[in-house]
Amino acid sequence: MPNATAFGARQKVLLVGNDQKNLLERRLRTAGWEVVRANDHESALHHARHEPFNLIVLVSAGSLINVTEAIFNLRDVNESIEIIVLIDRRLKPGNRFLRQLLQYPIEGTRIVTRRQLQQQLHAAASSVSRNRAI
Repeated sequence: MPNATAFGARQKVLLVGNDQKNLLERRLRTAGWEVVRANDHESALHHARHEPFNLIVLVSAGSLINVTEAIFNLRDVNESIEIIVLIDRRLKPGNRFLRQLLQYPIEGTRIVTRRQLQQQLHAAASSVSRNRAI
């Protein structure tokens, strides 16, 4: 995951999908990210075409076709951007959606649970705080 600050400038993340209670958005902001919200795939494409982003976090609704379509369409706009697909940790390894996502990975895309992403954000925020103290 890219650092939230590069060369002193805040980095921008596009958060796509349903972030219940805005928990993820708050975590990203606390870690130093500028967050732009998109509730759906079409809105995400609009933002991606008109604004530069360092990262896209796609909150999965559990539909392989929708997630794959969103990833490929966002890749058409910016083929080098890192995309993180956030999956529900309650999905079992035998779940068809999860199995297909893992079996056919899309280059430049990582699949993580909310807890894994929060741990990464916490580690990144701690690293930034330590660097500011130096």
